Amino acid sequence: MNNQFVCALSGIKVKEEEMEDVDFPDGWIEVRLTRRYVNPKWDAIQYVKAGLVQQYLQGIPEDARDEQIMAISIQVEAQYSALEATCDKYIDEEVTSYIANPDSNSALMAEYNKLRKMLGMKPEKAEPLLRDDLEVDESGP
Repeated sequence: MNNQFVCALSGIKVKEEEMEDVDFPDGWIEVRLTRRYVNPKWDAIQYVKAGLVQQYLQGIPEDARDEQIMAISIQVEAQYSALEATCDKYIDEEVTSYIANPDSNSALMAEYNKLRKMLGMKPEKAEPLLRDDLEVDESGP
């Protein structure tokens, strides 16, 4: 049995028969969230570079600083280019959760639609379940 699929809203686990011949259970919903933020190490490198530029500029007379700032900035960039090449600028934090098939559970469908609404999406309606085990009386009225 695949224990990877547990509904984040209800705690329902996928049934073994739902996983026969498939890698994702029918009707289940996968929710992925990705948050990107600046890598603290990258940020620290930028802080150090800015400090070095300021430190080098203090050793130059004020009237000559404007002429030298580009050359000093290029020199500092070159000094740290190898370190920056080994450091990602951003870190992506990814989380994946699952929601069980809400079509046959009105409470689960209501919670799923609350989530959709919070995300600015239109609500979903439950799909009617098709049952093969029901006998249909075709004899007419």
